[in-house]
Amino acid sequence: MSEHSYCAIDPHFLLQTAGDDLELFRELSAMFVTLAGPVHARLELAMQNGDSKATHFESHSLKGSTSLVGARGLSALLGEIEAHARRERNDLILPCLPELNRLFALVLDEVNFSLEHFDGQSGAGEMPDTPQ
Repeated sequence: MSEHSYCAIDPHFLLQTAGDDLELFRELSAMFVTLAGPVHARLELAMQNGDSKATHFESHSLKGSTSLVGARGLSALLGEIEAHARRERNDLILPCLPELNRLFALVLDEVNFSLEHFDGQSGAGEMPDTPQ
């Protein structure tokens, strides 16, 4: 099986944020795995219900967490959702939901993978190719 680099997160970004402390990196990654799921679930519900205020709050909260793990694509999408919610543009929010769910699942998979395999070395702990 061929390997490729992480595509949804940048584990080196979190490691650098953690002061190159691999144990702290793993603690922060585990915290993300534990806390991000419930925030995502609340955001999804708020988006489905057209609740701009809750969408704004939850997207902002999740964006902070995803930024920490170097999930640039997901963080950018959450920024767009947050901006739409601030302007109460629910017509622009709901179409973002499928991409939000796809990216969130990918980020969560990669963070979980990094917990077991990332050792802080360049190129180490690369994600195996996944079927499209």
